[in-house]
Amino acid sequence: MRSRSRGYTLLEILTVLVIIGIVLALAKVQYAPSHKQTLMDEARRLALVLEFARDAAMTQGCTVAWIARSDAHRLECRRGQADAPARDGLYASRAWPATVALERLSIAGVPVPRDAPLLFTPSGINAPFELVLAMDEERVHLAGDFLGRVSVAAADNRASVQR
Repeated sequence: MRSRSRGYTLLEILTVLVIIGIVLALAKVQYAPSHKQTLMDEARRLALVLEFARDAAMTQGCTVAWIARSDAHRLECRRGQADAPARDGLYASRAWPATVALERLSIAGVPVPRDAPLLFTPSGINAPFELVLAMDEERVHLAGDFLGRVSVAAADNRASVQR
């Protein structure tokens, strides 16, 4: 009697490969962040940077300026006219993600140029501000109160998330 060797047929192997391909394609689509999610993540990061600026101003006894450019943003500790901005560590320049841009900045309700510095004072009392970050068609608002607390809200619902 001949024993028949067991193995997989070509059809069974191809079926398994097709199923694996479909699962991987769905996983990639599901895990790829949308523009809205990327923008919200960057807004939350920026909210933490701005709250750090408030805290650094109070603990280091200097005025901390947040300065935005078209390609990056950074913090500077300003103690006097002779102080040079630090370019490393927590004060290093941070590049904006690919297509994220600062669309609007207003301080104390007054629109200012996007490259105007946002100042945090050692007293802890600061002018309220609002920023709008944009990425393609999406918009996110960041609002800071006079104590430097920053909230993040999507442009469509404007419901704030306290950070």
